[in-house]
Amino acid sequence: DHLFDNLEPKFKKINHKISSGETFDSILDGYSIEKKEIKEIKQKLSKKTNLNKLSTNQKIKLTIDQTNNLVKEFIYQISNTEKIYLTRKNEKHEFNQKILITKLEKKIVYGENKIIQSLYKSASDKSIPPSTIIEFAQIYGFQIDFQRDIRKRDKFQIMYEVFVDENQKIIETGDILFANLILSGENNRLYYFDKEGSVGHYDK
Repeated sequence: DHLFDNLEPKFKKINHKISSGETFDSILDGYSIEKKEIKEIKQKLSKKTNLNKLSTNQKIKLTIDQTNNLVKEFIYQISNTEKIYLTRKNEKHEFNQKILITKLEKKIVYGENKIIQSLYKSASDKSIPPSTIIEFAQIYGFQIDFQRDIRKRDKFQIMYEVFVDENQKIIETGDILFANLILSGENNRLYYFDKEGSVGHYDK
């Protein structure tokens, strides 16, 4: 039992999150993947994506057969909804390639809160995504001075789109459909219009 407990498993699974400054070659080289193998993987992936432009926090997953140190499975994240999946039966076979698409469901979410410390803090307390909070501030940028115009106990209201996966995890955010800053009791309502040529937020 002691012998078997200390044996390394045949397949080693690796989840790698890309950091700033890393290159595709340096990542795989760091896991002792042979140069011939790296070249083969790059040839497959380069048909669908530009490997010279890696994004920070992009994910790579691979399974290595430790008996021959060859990659058995390789998953490369292109976007939040699309991945390239490479598989190989054995060292004599080339990689098979599939494109995996994550289907997202659109939901409309409503949130409101009093502004005690800052708009960002009050919106974060209601689990509003950071990108949506930033957009909310931007659409009021020309008419509201967030340093001088907002007073303690002012309120905000927001209705916005999110796109969730099968586990109800927010993968992407969409448009803000309605926004309102209630400053000193006065409403500042904005509505989203998507008419071609005049897309944006307007008052009534």
